[in-house]
Amino acid sequence: MKFLVTRASEGAVSAKSPCKGAVRGPESKLWPGEYQWHLELATLDDLLAFLEQHGGGLGLFTPEEGEEYPTIEIYDEDEAEG
Repeated sequence: MKFLVTRASEGAVSAKSPCKGAVRGPESKLWPGEYQWHLELATLDDLLAFLEQHGGGLGLFTPEEGEEYPTIEIYDEDEAEG
């Protein structure tokens, strides 16, 4: 399964990888120098391992209109403390 992957503190596109294993996708047309990032997970067990690796602080979203892949958003620990 292929997912878009983002980090909440970085936004939908970023210059640096949101997590280990993410592969850089196309450059953003609106934000030059920032990119979409993709992650491929082969099985449900891989997805569960990814969730556990990141402390379970993730959102999983179905593709919206015009999007090709579901999105995993990684929530940063300090965002919950606001």
